[in-house]
Parts: sequence; structure tokens; C-alpha cells
Amino acid sequence: MNKFLIILFLITGFSSCSEERPKTIAPKTEKKISVKKVPKKKVPVQKKKKAYPRITNSNVRSFLKKYGKENPETVIRLTCPYGDIDIRLYRNTPLHRADMIYLTNRGYFDLTQFYRVSKNFVDQAGNSDEWPCQEMRAKIGGFVVPAEFKKQNIHKYGAVSMARRYDKNPKKSSSPFEFFIVLGRTYKKHEIRAHEREFGTSYTPEQYKIYETIGGTPFLDQEHTVIGEVISGMDVALELNKVQVDGREWPLTEIPITMKV
Repeated sequence: MNKFLIILFLITGFSSCSEERPKTIAPKTEKKISVKKVPKKKVPVQKKKKAYPRITNSNVRSFLKKYGKENPETVIRLTCPYGDIDIRLYRNTPLHRADMIYLTNRGYFDLTQFYRVSKNFVDQAGNSDEWPCQEMRAKIGGFVVPAEFKKQNIHKYGAVSMARRYDKNPKKSSSPFEFFIVLGRTYKKHEIRAHEREFGTSYTPEQYKIYETIGGTPFLDQEHTVIGEVISGMDVALELNKVQVDGREWPLTEIPITMKV
């Protein structure tokens, strides 16, 4: 009996060992999930404010000459509550052209207004009693622009010219900040001739015709530097010339301006 059990055990053991082992199943390969890379947010780089030198009477020529070469634009748009006035700056007064472009680009004129309205004479802008304007002037510098008188540049109707001091200013240098638009009146030939004799000037036949037909202010010639002329918007200049003013010709209602190249 014992022998029989032993034989039976051996037969069973061999048969179980001889059974084929289950094939090993390779694990399924997982699909690669493509993860989109989220781009890093760009942190805006703060631009450094451009440093401008303080302009003085010692460096004004060199600064404006350099700035004029780098900024050749000649047209400025003045905007006020009455509309737009486009001004073309003359290239034959390069220091004044550069000065106007520079102050416009710096935003100086946006702090100013038409502060003088002289009936049928001029509309004058580029100043304000407000502190931001005076602060900006101090930052830009205390200087004057050397006069650039040109015989062909006259104070005809629509001309743009620079204001200046009359005392302690023998060279008739211009204020860098303040300018005016000429209105004026027409003149008869004998008036122009009298003006020539009195001031030692002379006009071409074309300039005679201008003063006789469209008018202007010939007595300002060779006294103030003419820097350009209005090419669009004289109707605006005429309209604002009608505003009420006080005894100093200061408008009773403010006429703020903005300017862009």
C-alpha cells in the first residue's frame, strides 16, 4: 500500500511538472502622452526713461544741431478746443526747427496754452502759469535760441514766429518755448516803402504783393525769427482770435493746446 502511494505521488508530480508553463505576457506599452509646454509669460521690460541733458546757452547750438540731424521732421500739428492747426517748419532756420521738434517730442507744449490773443495781430502760445509747465521748463533748461533772420522769411499772414525779450537782448535771441501765429492786416505800397526807409529793410516785388494782398506784420521783420507757416487751420487761428481777453490780452477762458510731430 505504501509503495503504491509513493508510485502514485511520483507519477502525479512528474505530470504536473511536465505541463507547459503559461507564456509570460509582456506588459502593454503605455501610450506616451504629449504634454504641451506652457510658454513662460514674458515679463515686460521697463524701458529706461531717456536722459536728456539740461540745455544752457553754452551747449544750445551743439545740442540742437545734433538733435536736428537725428530728427528731420518739419510738420507739427497743434490741437486746441477750436480745432487743428498744421505748421510747416522752415529748414533754413535749423536751430529753431530742432527746438520746436524737441519740445514737441518731450511733451512740453502739452502743458501750455494760448496765453495771449491780440486782436487782428497775433495768437501767442507756449506758456502757462500752471506749476507742471514751469517745472518742465526748469528741467529742460534756461537758454535762448540764437536768432536766425532770413530775408525770405517774413511776417506774412499765417507765418509762425518766435517770441523774445526786448530788454537785455541785443542779439534778438528767441525764447525757446513761446511762439505766435501772425494775423495782421494788408498794407498799401507807400506804407511798405515807408517801413523800408524807417527800418533799413528791403522787400522783393513778391513780398510787396504778399503784404498788399494777404497782409501780415512787416514791422516785426528782422526783429523776431520767422520759423515756419500755417499750412492748414488758419480758420481755427481766426476763430480763437475772437475770444474775450483781459487787459493783458490773456484769454478769459483757457485755451489749452497739445502738439505732435
